[in-house]
Amino acid sequence: MTRSLGIIIAFCLLYTNNLHAIDDEQSPEIFIQEANDSTTTQTYRPLDFGTVIEQGMRKYQANIIRRKNIEISKNKLKDVKESFWTPNPKITLQLNPQRIGTLKTGSESASRITKDASGALALELGEYTLFNWGKDYLNFKNEKESLEREIQRDKEDLREFKQELVRQYVELIHAKDLKVITRQYLQSATLVYRLNREKVLQKKITKHEYYQARSEYLRAQEHYTRAKTNEAIQNENMAKLLDDAPGTLYLIKDDYEYSKTTYNRENAMATARKFSPFILDRQVDSNIKAREYEIALRDNLPLPKISVNFGTYAHGFSGSNVGTDYYTSSAGDSNIDLVASLNASWTLFGDGGLFNRRKVANARLEKEKAVYNLSLTRRKVEEAIVNIFNFLNSTVEQLEIIKSRNDSLKKRMDTALNQYSKRKTRFLEYQMAMEDYYESLNRESILKYQYLVKRIELAQIIGVENLPDQTFDKAIVKGGGR
Repeated sequence: MTRSLGIIIAFCLLYTNNLHAIDDEQSPEIFIQEANDSTTTQTYRPLDFGTVIEQGMRKYQANIIRRKNIEISKNKLKDVKESFWTPNPKITLQLNPQRIGTLKTGSESASRITKDASGALALELGEYTLFNWGKDYLNFKNEKESLEREIQRDKEDLREFKQELVRQYVELIHAKDLKVITRQYLQSATLVYRLNREKVLQKKITKHEYYQARSEYLRAQEHYTRAKTNEAIQNENMAKLLDDAPGTLYLIKDDYEYSKTTYNRENAMATARKFSPFILDRQVDSNIKAREYEIALRDNLPLPKISVNFGTYAHGFSGSNVGTDYYTSSAGDSNIDLVASLNASWTLFGDGGLFNRRKVANARLEKEKAVYNLSLTRRKVEEAIVNIFNFLNSTVEQLEIIKSRNDSLKKRMDTALNQYSKRKTRFLEYQMAMEDYYESLNRESILKYQYLVKRIELAQIIGVENLPDQTFDKAIVKGGGR
């Protein structure tokens, strides 16, 4: 009898301790998002698509640098054109050394510097090459095309940054969507968790079932915390592109949508062959290497250069004497002559090989390599276009399926919750229904985001600002505040 009474007392103590342990676990029973949001006061800045584009393009410092680079390259291009097509006259002023004072008087002054000013003011017309077998022209074409491509590349960077603003804005909306979804998931998990807490205290369910609900609740908290962290990261990324203060948070009332693309793959490939930055870079490189090969061939031949020296017109002055005007093309010569000159050399041993054969061969190989690089780049661009269109088509099909599936999953989850609250089904059934539903919502949001990002990537690859079937600003629509 005494032994039986001791067992009963021990069992009661153990049960009481378990109840206290369960109560202790529930002490901070507040939605984690409510607790976090109430502890700090944060200011949100309203943001819309038009503001993102205008402010980002105007204030982002890298864009300012790109615009400066464009102006610098344009000035260099003018220099290259004028130095090739026209003589380069210069006005020069030369003053000979002039004594302006004496610090100490010495015993000798035979070669003393005079106090009188002397020198010359001259207009130098310089030497101009009339014919050089096209070598100067080929060099000019290389410099001109390189600078033109440099200007074009900076403009492409500005265009791609605008597209990056669109992508980042959509990614911020996407991050806020994921936070909303995970908050709803946490609320659903919390509802059942609180219900099971009351039931386990009343011994209506097992502790195993209670801990299942608690584990699901904590998992939902983890997902929500990750979503909030990701939203904070995307806010900061947006602030960086807009040159806003670090830590700026944004209130957005826009949403984005997707529609099946009507732009076909063949048109995209045709556009890419003309405007793709990757192909244009390789095309310019191929053109330059071809000209360098031509220059190497002509440099290896004894071809004379024909030039003319237009000389210098000068006005000389010295002290109080009257100035003298004179013209000279070279020392002791005032004639303007056509001059043919030849400057060629061929190696016998060492660098370049016999008669510069290796030098010429390397120029030819560089030209051939550039052609293959151009062909390879074209193939890679076409491959990327095909993969993007495959992804876009597949994503549209998946989104149509997911939309229909979400309706069924929502009804399944509501039914499972109703059945579980009446003890007509197991918690596992509700848990699976809840996870499937919110996982499907999460997947739908991700696919919508990836769809628009791939369209932006396609525009960047083929070298256009917007795709012909829908401009990116049209994909942004007014939605609920987030």
